[in-house]
Amino acid sequence: MSHSQVGDIIEGTVVRVYPKYAILLFDDNETGLLHISELSNSYVRNFTGYVQVGNIYKVKVIDYDAEKDFMKVSLKAVTSQEKKKPLQKKRIKEEDISFAELEKRLPDWIKEEKDNINGSSNNKIGSIK
Repeated sequence: MSHSQVGDIIEGTVVRVYPKYAILLFDDNETGLLHISELSNSYVRNFTGYVQVGNIYKVKVIDYDAEKDFMKVSLKAVTSQEKKKPLQKKRIKEEDISFAELEKRLPDWIKEEKDNINGSSNNKIGSIK
């Protein structure tokens, strides 16, 4: 079974949507997280209005953990040339979807994002002085 590598362009189907991220399912039952910050270079006010369950996106792998078959993916990192190929819909059986690894790692990601936000706020405040 071949696994995706960082930099690969792959197609995934959205299987769950949350206010700031979505879970995608890829071939070989790999799962990935698409965070709101990786959706567009422009400000995205309503993530759930743009990303919906069943949508298929062509994304770039930006981080990969082979042991856990988990990856972080980006829509904004895909070039216009890479986006030109038409996408096809794919049916996914609910029993093929597992969120165990994502649910286990989510608290760490939330903490990491909060730390990043707090760090950038402190840097901005410090530069104003």
